[in-house]
Amino acid sequence: MKGLLTVLLAAACIMSFTACDDENGPVETMMSGFMTGYTDAEGYITVINDDFGKQYMISEKSDQLNPDTLYRIVTSLALDENNSARILQMVKTMSYFAPEDSIIQDSLRVKDPIEIISTYIGGGYLNIHVGVKVAKEDTPHRLFYTHQGNPGKPRFTIYHNAYGDGQVYTKYAYISVPLSGYGLNKNDTVFLSCKGYQEDYDIDLIYR
Repeated sequence: MKGLLTVLLAAACIMSFTACDDENGPVETMMSGFMTGYTDAEGYITVINDDFGKQYMISEKSDQLNPDTLYRIVTSLALDENNSARILQMVKTMSYFAPEDSIIQDSLRVKDPIEIISTYIGGGYLNIHVGVKVAKEDTPHRLFYTHQGNPGKPRFTIYHNAYGDGQVYTKYAYISVPLSGYGLNKNDTVFLSCKGYQEDYDIDLIYR
């Protein structure tokens, strides 16, 4: 099972803005959020698609990853001319096809609380920004998700095992659940649930 909590430090929703210099005016336009990156034969991301239909050619090499691979990422881009961009900051999301909930061992069905900061459906994914309270930097947390339900009505559950860690400060993780293969049509409902710190979450999202 995929799983240790990944701490990420990027924005959770798409936004674009212009960086300004007080003396010289606008410097460059930037955007950040969930996106999909594609690596070339050498493992460098050369193309990025945002979740709203725009594509950017990456003009500078970033970290080297597996070649010829699709990566679901949260990234900040500096936009250049002619739909090209430079990667300023990038983290990989937790992204895999959700296993059927019924096959998960009972010992893994731990529901320690999670804070859901934001969710949206875009780019063919259910995108989730979560916060998890921790006390010790080196304590492992297991975070994963499953699915159940009928075709056209998938229900995703997020599990979290804090292994007894305390709740002192919050670390963040990003999840992109692929939604292909669930028989979804436009305006179908996608369900998401998990245990929360104040109250449990049971969220309905419309598939667009």
